[in-house]
Amino acid sequence: MPFFKHNENISIFYLEEGPQDAPVVFLIPGITCDLHDWNWQVPFLLQHGFRVITPDPRGQGRSSAPPPTPDIKSYPGPNADPSIVDYYPQSAAEDFIALLQYLNISSAIIIAHSLDTAVAYHLVRLVSVRPDLARAMVILDPLHSISTATVDEHLSDPMTVLPNLARLFDADMHPPTVPAWHNSWTRRRAMQTDMGVIMAQCWACLGDPNAIGRREVSVAQHDDKLMCPRLTLGNSDYWVATERTYLKPSSEHDEIILVGGMGHWFFQHKSMEVNEHLERWFKVVGLLPVQTLSQ
Repeated sequence: MPFFKHNENISIFYLEEGPQDAPVVFLIPGITCDLHDWNWQVPFLLQHGFRVITPDPRGQGRSSAPPPTPDIKSYPGPNADPSIVDYYPQSAAEDFIALLQYLNISSAIIIAHSLDTAVAYHLVRLVSVRPDLARAMVILDPLHSISTATVDEHLSDPMTVLPNLARLFDADMHPPTVPAWHNSWTRRRAMQTDMGVIMAQCWACLGDPNAIGRREVSVAQHDDKLMCPRLTLGNSDYWVATERTYLKPSSEHDEIILVGGMGHWFFQHKSMEVNEHLERWFKVVGLLPVQTLSQ
């Protein structure tokens, strides 16, 4: 099976589909989710001739989910001892950069959802010294929509972060229009995830005062540092506010689009609409029609 062993503790599970010489689309699912979140986009991307790579982030799906090293309260850094286990989005980004290098991929379109948009932003920022590595970026309901004030008031205590997340955002994430089967699916997948890992991810992305899931921290780290065109899709105005108001565009082709009425996983429930947006925008930024490496 396709596992990439990044270090002694972390192996990343991934699926790879499509022509080896085609442009790469790299899709990152959100917290407690797995690569199957993108089943509604993968056929569309393959139909258009892309090479599609869908990984499970560390701690999720079939990738390694070892217990976090106790008392890790800040990002250990890219050169930390590999025996240290953390669930910071920066470390997950390093997993993915190593995976892309392992697969000899020199550039990719990065697509990410929810909490793991923090991973995508850090990944794109890390490779910004090589602008060709990130050809474009598509972000869905980005985590850094949440302000530091909201985090400090409601989401910084590990004992209350999960119920408070539900209280603050559940109505927006799971409106009555969402079928019961889908709510059950997302809930049961979350139940499969180790609670220690979930808590470590919440701290790393939000609880840490320097967490890049906080709006102000993300803006300070990423504004004017992203070198590729960016498409932001959100299910409400709240989830696109950071891109709309606080982050400068990274290209003349940056766009913000609302796909409302179906909650946080709108790209599944409204997959045809979302895929149409992707197809149109890919054409605008020159990603379609696909040009293979041999052409």
